[in-house]
Formats: sequence, C-alpha cells, structure tokens
Amino acid sequence: MKRIAVVALLVLSLTAGCSRPKSTVIPSDPQKWDQLADSVKKLSDDDRKEFTAYMMRVSMASAFSGNKAIAVPPGTTIGDAISDQKKWEADQQAEEAKANILKAKVAAERSAAMKKLSDTATVALADLTVLPKNYDAGRFSDRLSFIYAVDNHTGKAISGIKGTVVFKDQFGADIERMGLSMDEDIAPNSSRAITGYGKDINQFEDNDTKLAVTPLSKMHVTFEPQMINFADGTSLTAPDGDPS
Repeated sequence: MKRIAVVALLVLSLTAGCSRPKSTVIPSDPQKWDQLADSVKKLSDDDRKEFTAYMMRVSMASAFSGNKAIAVPPGTTIGDAISDQKKWEADQQAEEAKANILKAKVAAERSAAMKKLSDTATVALADLTVLPKNYDAGRFSDRLSFIYAVDNHTGKAISGIKGTVVFKDQFGADIERMGLSMDEDIAPNSSRAITGYGKDINQFEDNDTKLAVTPLSKMHVTFEPQMINFADGTSLTAPDGDPS
C-alpha cells in the first residue's frame, strides 16, 4: 500500500508539472522554440498574447541590434516572459502618461502665450489681389499682394511682429500656411494698414493656384502670432509647438 501511495504521488506530481506551462523553460536556441507549442497552447488567451508579445519584442530587439542570437536570458520560463512583458507594458504606459502630461502642459503654456500675443496686437488680412506678371516691373510670375491691418492694443510702440498666416477654404480645409515677419512700427494704441507683402505664385503648386483663384470672401484667414517686438527692446514670444 505504501508503494502504491508513492507511485500515485509521483504520477500526481508529474501531472501537476505538465499542467503548469508557465514553468516551461524557453530554449536558448530559437531553432528549438517549436518545443514550446504544447505549453503555449495551455496558456490562457491573455497569457498567450503576453508571451507572444514578449518573444516578438525580444526577437526584434536582437534583430535591430545586429545580434544573431536571441537575447532570452538563460533559464527564463514562460511565466518569467509573461511577467517581464507585463512589466514592460506597464513601464511604457507610465512613460506615455508622463509624455501626455508634458504635452498638455506645453500646449497650455503655448495657448496662454498666444492669447497674450493676440491680446497685445491684432493682425488681419484686409485685402488680397493678384498682380499679373509684368517683365517691365520685374514680376516674372503672377504675384499675390496682401494688405494687412494691424492694431496695437498696448501703450508701447511695436517694432515688429512675426507669426503664421493660415488660409482655409470656406469648408475649413487648409489651403496654405504662410510665414510672416513684419518689420513695421505700430504706434501705441493705434492701427495702421501695411502693404508691400506678398507671394509669387507657383503655377505648379496646387496651394498657390487655389489661393489665387479663391475670393477672400470665401476664405477664413487667421494669424497665429509667434513673436512681438517692442521699440523699448522687450518682446513677447510663444513656444513653437507641442513636443512630439
């Protein structure tokens, strides 16, 4: 009876071992990974997904590093691989969360800075005309001519404004984004019209041709301020944008 009990205990132990696929050691030789098939089949769907992700991640890391050998530490079990993958995913999520917080912070700072710039001065496109090419006048292509209206809302003289003019069609789709740097003086608490700014039309650029044929009344034109310089040497600036 004692011998039967020992044999039964041994069989029970072996059966339990076979039913614990996570204890299976991953062969260091990738050519032998097919031996893991039976153990992997016994995993839950979630564990199988994590294990597969681990193996792919390790394989890709080795491939990109130029190593022929797969960097699975000796003695690593399927369970170890699943735990490692879960930890890696948690770390990635934590890093992503920190990045999102940073992006939100930068976006808020940029929004506040741009509002301050917009409250300081208003730049509006007052008129847009197309000047036909005229060799005698030195225009070798059709040219867009702009008239801007600028309003200084402060008690300080402005010496220059820099930003981006955004042209959208009446449906809200971007037509073109155009950098604008105006080295113009605007007296305190005053407005002025500014001419002399424009853009040569490239007939091979769809954006240029659309801008030339679309009436200003059918466009939405806004100005995104980036920097305002004052005659006293001070300035206001906005960050370039969100970190990627």
